[in-house]
Amino acid sequence: MFEYFKLAWRNLWRNRRRTIITVTSVLFAVFFSLVMRAFQLGSYENMVINTVHSHSGYFQIHAKGYQDNPGMNNAMQLSDNDLSAIKNIPGLTIARRAESFVLVSYNSRTRGALLTGIVPENEDQLTGLKKRLIQGNFLTANDNGVLVSSKLADLLGIALGDSLVVLGQGFQGVSAAGIFPVTGIIKFPSPELDKQMIFISLPAAQELFSLENRLTSAAINLDDNKLMPEALAQCKAIMDTSKYEVLTWEEMMPEIVQQIEGDNASGLIMLGILYMIVAFGIFGTVLMMTAERRRESGVLIALGMKKRLLLFIQIVEMQIIGIIGIAGGMLFATPLIYYYLYHPIRMTGDMAKAMLEFGFEPIMPVYLGWDYYLSQALVIFSIVIIATLIPAFSIFKLTVIKAIRK
Repeated sequence: MFEYFKLAWRNLWRNRRRTIITVTSVLFAVFFSLVMRAFQLGSYENMVINTVHSHSGYFQIHAKGYQDNPGMNNAMQLSDNDLSAIKNIPGLTIARRAESFVLVSYNSRTRGALLTGIVPENEDQLTGLKKRLIQGNFLTANDNGVLVSSKLADLLGIALGDSLVVLGQGFQGVSAAGIFPVTGIIKFPSPELDKQMIFISLPAAQELFSLENRLTSAAINLDDNKLMPEALAQCKAIMDTSKYEVLTWEEMMPEIVQQIEGDNASGLIMLGILYMIVAFGIFGTVLMMTAERRRESGVLIALGMKKRLLLFIQIVEMQIIGIIGIAGGMLFATPLIYYYLYHPIRMTGDMAKAMLEFGFEPIMPVYLGWDYYLSQALVIFSIVIIATLIPAFSIFKLTVIKAIRK
């Protein structure tokens, strides 16, 4: 068997230029596909991380029907037993919230805002809210003050120590009105969020909206997103699904999922075009090899070599080309991906401003995963295997006398 591999290796280098060109085309195809895919998947991962860690969490618990009709009348009572059971799920962080849109006023200025009652420590663990504080002090568990987003503070002309008037609708239509001192100013990268966010302690929000012990949502984050299927299943097993709904971020924000799927489809089309070019190169190599060796194949068959062994040698030749090209592409792509994994490209100018407006950090990160490495290798091998159909058909249809006379 070793002799056949040795013969295949020697055959490849009978025409060095053609072999080098074919291997190089495979190498560059793998290199560019891996790098392009790394940046593409990295941007999706960064988008998800920014979304789930900035506000929503990987999944949320609501009262049944809250997603379709958010409001205080669809607030829920989360029992201590359910809450304790959820907290015991490994790698999970839960943040309880009571949130509603309200009118806020200072002096003669009034604006609409999203008021969110939080447990400060848990919210900071979930979203890193404390690091957004630019003035004043962060909330405490039973604080009566408020945190106001910076652009909203500018629109209202309010500053630290001033009193903010809040007017809204509470549970079962009860009027919700209160006056709260501004204890801190926070800044969000997204202008839309920065124009409307207000945070108060959860007890203060429950008193304002007459919620007693009710919540509008419980947002959940995970230490590792790979734990999500298991954690989600455990959470659904704990909660009574006739009273509560446990929704993933994909179900709460389908527009982001559609955006990712649309961009991913365009990326796959680009990869398809790239591999079509490689496929034509491999097919061209196989056609030339088969045509050049037609007389040689006829002589070998006439001397007693079986057609299947001759075909096996040519298949091995193509597999060697594929292996060298794939290994070379991975060898060159991996250090580059590793570098940008720890040193992501930082965007500047209008592109950075556009990303900040959507609430995303202006960077181009990469994703390193063996799943797409394996998929690229499988695509190349599939192309090579399909390419071997040409010599298979040619060899098995070969007429010895005609091939020798040619």
